[in-house]
Amino acid sequence: MRIAVPREVQDQESRVGMTPNGARKLVEAGHEVLVQAGAGAGAGFPDDQYRDAGAAIAPDAAGTWAEGEVVIKVKQPTEEECELFRDGGAFFGYTHTETRPWLTAAFLDRGMTAISFERVRLDDGSLPLLAPMSRIAGHMSVVIGARLLQTVEDGPGVLVGNVPGAGPTGVAIIGGGVAGESAARVALALNAKVTVFELREERRAELAALLPDASIEAPDEALVADAVSDAWLVVNCATVPEGSEIHVVTREMVRAMRDGAAIVDVTADLQGAIETSVRKTSHSAPTFVEEGVIHYVVPNIPGVVPRTSTLSLEDATLPYTLAIADGGVDRAIESDAALMAGVLCLRGEPVAADIAEQAR
Repeated sequence: MRIAVPREVQDQESRVGMTPNGARKLVEAGHEVLVQAGAGAGAGFPDDQYRDAGAAIAPDAAGTWAEGEVVIKVKQPTEEECELFRDGGAFFGYTHTETRPWLTAAFLDRGMTAISFERVRLDDGSLPLLAPMSRIAGHMSVVIGARLLQTVEDGPGVLVGNVPGAGPTGVAIIGGGVAGESAARVALALNAKVTVFELREERRAELAALLPDASIEAPDEALVADAVSDAWLVVNCATVPEGSEIHVVTREMVRAMRDGAAIVDVTADLQGAIETSVRKTSHSAPTFVEEGVIHYVVPNIPGVVPRTSTLSLEDATLPYTLAIADGGVDRAIESDAALMAGVLCLRGEPVAADIAEQAR
C-alpha cells in the first residue's frame, strides 16, 4: 500500500503525521511511503532522514494527496486541501467534523473512507489517539498561562506558584479528563492552589486519589464562581453540547476575575464551557481581552512543541497505520472494534450516526 504524508498547513503547525522511524517500519513491511518535501522539518525530521528510511519525497501537496491510497495527517484538512482529495482514497487523522460540515461533505462527495483519530475508542471508553495530544495540551495550557501572567507578555506580573509573602496562585481547571488531569499535575508541580471541576462522580473519585493535593469538585455554580474569582489562571478542558446556551464559566464569572488574569481554553476546536471564549485565536495572534481577562483560544496547542507531540502521537497511531497498510482498510476495520469506532464514512457512505445525519 502507498501511504502519503502531506505537510501541515495551519498557522505555525509543525507536527507531522509520520516520523522517519514510522516510515522505515512501513517500508520494511513492504509498503511505499510518500512524504511531502519539508513536512517533517519543523519537528526536527528533515527530508534526508525520510529518504534514508526508504520513503520517497514528493515536491508538493497536490502530488502527495494524489498518490496516497491512505493519507496520514495530524490536523483536519482545510477547505483548500479538500480540493486535493483523491477519489476513493482514505484519510486517517483528526477531523473534528462536528464543527466542519464542509469537510463531511468533501469526504462523501469524493467517495472517501475517513477514520478520525479522535473517535478511535477502546472497550473501556478511552480514546487512545486523542489522549496523547490532550495530555500535551493540558500540560502546555499551564505553561502558556504562566507566561501570559508575566509582564514580558503584558501580563500583571504574577508567578504561578507559591512563594513566601505572595502566597499560592489560584488555578481553576474546568474538566477532569486527560487534559484536565495533565494541567492539574503541572499546576501542582508549580505549587499552585489547584481546583479541578469534574461532572462525573466516578472520575472525581479517581482524581481525588491521583491528585491528593488538589481540590476536586462537582461543577456547582457557586463553587465554580468562587474558584474562578480567586484564580489568576483558568484552564478549560471541558465542552458543552453544540448550540447549548449553558456555560460552566459565565461572562459574569469572568467579569469578577482580576484584571489581567488569564484563561486558556484547550477546547478551542470544539464548543467550550467558557462563555467569553467568543472566537478562536492562532499562534500568530494568540490572545484577546474580554472583560479585562486575557483569553488564549488556540486550537492546536500541541503544535508549539511539534517534535514531542509528533513522537507521542505516532507512538499511539503507528500500530493502527500498520494494520491498515498490512490488511487493507476494510480488514483492519472489521478486525478492530476500536478502529471501527473511528470510521466516519466508508467509500463515501456514512457510517457514524452524526455523519449520516449531516448527509441528509
